[in-house]
Formats: sequence, structure tokens, C-alpha cells
Amino acid sequence: MPNYHPFNTSKSVLYGNAVNAYTKSATDAPAYSKATLIGRHFATSASNSVNLGLLGGTVISSIRLDNPAGSGTTLCISSIGGTVTVSLSLLSSFSGQVLLNGGGTLSSPSSSPAPSLLLDSGVTSAATVTSSVSAISGGTTFMSFPIFPIPFRFIYNGDILIPAGQSFVASVQGSLSLLGLLATQVNMTWWEY
Repeated sequence: MPNYHPFNTSKSVLYGNAVNAYTKSATDAPAYSKATLIGRHFATSASNSVNLGLLGGTVISSIRLDNPAGSGTTLCISSIGGTVTVSLSLLSSFSGQVLLNGGGTLSSPSSSPAPSLLLDSGVTSAATVTSSVSAISGGTTFMSFPIFPIPFRFIYNGDILIPAGQSFVASVQGSLSLLGLLATQVNMTWWEY
């Protein structure tokens, strides 16, 4: 019988782990490793902290990546992370979520730095990066994750692509029903080709 299992294809996460004892002799490197070596791997972050009043409220941190039309570059999201921090909360109920949007706008955005992860390289990103403490309006939410007041990180390794003329927004939101100090942070890494 051949060593073939229809539910264990090469695109499967568990490929070869259970059925094939052969070990590749080659060395694998993540797709972004070459981008990092030439300075085309970037990072940015945004944060917000509010001392909420008696009735509580919502605290938001958002980052928008714009890939200008005609840039000739594709942005590949490597990872998205962040946290929601709650302190001085008095028996308050908490809710939090991460939203990933294709397109959309941010109110009162401010320019955010996007340094290359090849430190001191001087390479700049093709993307225009802005951040805001407002919710996303418009666009299409394609993923929404509930979060708890602990750090999180989603690894995409370039699986979310932003072609020229498109934008991407990641937003972290936390809410308390009563007073307390609430902080949100979102950070993102991407590479370009």
C-alpha cells in the first residue's frame, strides 16, 4: 500500500508527522527572513490609556496600513499583537476584541513611525502608517477575535496581503462597565516585496 493519506496532504498542518519517518535534509527559513536581511521588514505600534469614570467605557487603539496606488509593492502581514490592561477596576465586567478590517477609515489619525527591523538600515516602508484611538468606520471586517486582559500575538507569516491601492486596519478594543483604568495596545509587523 502506498504511503498516501488523503487527509494528510502537504498543505495540512500535521503533514508527515504521523505517516512519514523521512526527515528533509534541507534547512527551511521563513519567507520574511530575506526581507529582514535587506531591510524590508517593518514594525509599528499604537497605545491608549484612559481612566474611565463611574459608568465605565471603551478604550481603543487602531493602526491603519495604506499601500499607495502605483507603489509597485505588496505588503505582507507577518504578525499582529497587543494587549488590554485593566487596573483599579471595582467589580466591573470586562469585554475585549481584536478587529481586522480590509479598508475602513480612522477618525483623527496621526502618523506612526514604521522602522525597519534591520536596525539602523535607513530603509523606509512603502506604506503610509497611521494610528488612532477611534473605532474603524467602513471597510470590511474579515476577522474578529474576543480577547482577555493578557498579551496576545497572531502569526500570519505573510498570509494577509495588501496590494497597491488597498489598506488594512487592526484595532484592539477593551470595555469596562464601571470605573477603572483601562489601556489598549496594538502592534504589527509586515514585510514588503
